[in-house]
Parts: sequence; C-alpha cells; structure tokens
Amino acid sequence: MNTKFNEKTHAALIGLFYKHLKAAYGCAGVSCFVKCSQKMAEQRGARMALRALRDGHQLNFKSYIAYGEWASTFPRRSEEVGVYPDKETRSFLCAWRDTFEEMGLVECGKIYCKEIDRGIVRGFNPDLTFELKSYLHDSPCCDMVFKDAALGEDVPQNSQAKMPWEYHCGHVYKTYRENVLAIYPEEGQKVVDKVDEDFIQAFGEEAMNTVRSYLSTDFNTIG
Repeated sequence: MNTKFNEKTHAALIGLFYKHLKAAYGCAGVSCFVKCSQKMAEQRGARMALRALRDGHQLNFKSYIAYGEWASTFPRRSEEVGVYPDKETRSFLCAWRDTFEEMGLVECGKIYCKEIDRGIVRGFNPDLTFELKSYLHDSPCCDMVFKDAALGEDVPQNSQAKMPWEYHCGHVYKTYRENVLAIYPEEGQKVVDKVDEDFIQAFGEEAMNTVRSYLSTDFNTIG
C-alpha cells in the first residue's frame, strides 16, 4: 500500500471531499467545497506572508514566489512569457490535473484550480493582482499572470518555508473537515467518514493516522 505523501495524495484527498460533499448535498455541497478551498488557500498565503514579514521582506510577488510552501516531487514543464513588468507562467504538466482526471473528477479540478492560486495570493496580500487565464482541465496549459511581479528587490528562495507533503495533506483534512462540520453540524460527519474510508482504501490506515495527527495543528500561524 502506498503511503507516500506527495501532490497526488494531496489532490486525491481534495477530490474525495468534493465527491462526497456533492453526493450528499448537490449544489450546496459544491458551495461548501468552494468555501473550504478558499479558506485553505488563504491560510497558506497568510503563512507565507508571516514568514516573509518576519524576514524583513515586502509582500510583493517576488517574496510570494520565494516563500512558496511546497516543492515539486513530480516532473513539471513550464515557460515564462508575458510583458515586463508582469510575470506570466504557462504550465503544461500538473499532478493535480492528472489525479482529478484519474478519479473522474475533472469538474472538481476546474472548481478547485479556479480558487487555489488566487486564494493564496489573497491570503498573502489582497492588494496584489493575479489572473488565471486558462487551466489544463480544458486548455493546453495553465496560464497564470502575476501583475508587476518583476518590480521590487530580488528575494532568494527560502528553503525553510517549504513544508512536507504530509503537512499539506493534514492542512486539507483539518480545514475541509472543520468547515464541513461547521456548515453541516448534524450530517457532516457522514461525509467525513466516507472520505476517511476511501482514503484508507487508497493509501492505508497509517497514512490516515498521519493526516489525522494534524487536527491539533494551528494552520493560521507559523509557530
């Protein structure tokens, strides 16, 4: 049984919450999923901002890129385009896109990918301007524009800001679970239980216990 945490484990957990929320509550469940995704994204962006501020950097796109919390474990292929001072990135490979497609949840991918990056930017600094022009779910590439990203002093990549994938999976689980139970206090536990069952079937009991161990983590701060 594969218990390794990576981008696809992260995507699978997100997909399971979408699958069971929609099955239980239809359009209302999808709205709940959107709110969960926004909350998680904003929390991650806020943590990035806290680290950047702690180190004396401005909250611009150069520090945003330098303080990103995750590092790729799967191959990526991208190119930089756009006109100064903007930064436009086109990505042609994505583990999240592949996972959502494998799960038969392309619709989930479209909803999640619409929210995640702009939510992280919003949590980091709501005054920054980010545009998602297309995503891989129905286009040749994921095309993202970071306005004025070339402006400001260079900020070196901060390796200490990178968090392990089990942390990110724990963040998904806690944030989605808390919001599901807040919105559906009586019936929401049934959704969580189904997510747990499917996750254990795919990744094993040990992986589930690791994810649950993050329920006591405060994802609003960097400690």
